Amino acid sequence: MSTSIQNQITNMQSYTNMMKAAEEAANGASQELDQDAFLMLMMEQLKYQDPLEPVGNTEFLAQQAAFTQVSELQKMNESLNTSSQVTQACTLMGKNVTLMNPEDTTQTITGEVTAVTFTGGAAQIVVNGKEYPLGLVLGISEPSSTKPDTGNTEETPTS
Repeated sequence: MSTSIQNQITNMQSYTNMMKAAEEAANGASQELDQDAFLMLMMEQLKYQDPLEPVGNTEFLAQQAAFTQVSELQKMNESLNTSSQVTQACTLMGKNVTLMNPEDTTQTITGEVTAVTFTGGAAQIVVNGKEYPLGLVLGISEPSSTKPDTGNTEETPTS
């Protein structure tokens, strides 16, 4: 590899590392391999490959395709999790729930789920006029029948 290409690769790596460090300082370190991490690994692989037996384009494309496939599967998993939360929250509508009080974990809150909201990609339920995350639900029960008895009873004729 010529020194010009080597310098370009080194400059790109330095810039990427600086940007990654600034992002981590702002958002905290990520535990996932993202597109940038993959490209950094690929650049390292290019930098240290044997010049007499370089890695072929086909292998790089296969690595990129595999990484893209994993990335898309992660997105699909997030979508399924969101869908699952939506379904779970909607099934709680009209039911009585017991929740852990987020302000005092030694206490519980009991009430009927009157609404479901979606904030920041997460489903929340409304109990007693206040929103709570689904993770605080400790128990679920059917609402008690409070319909007034009208006194009308149907009798089946007997012969």
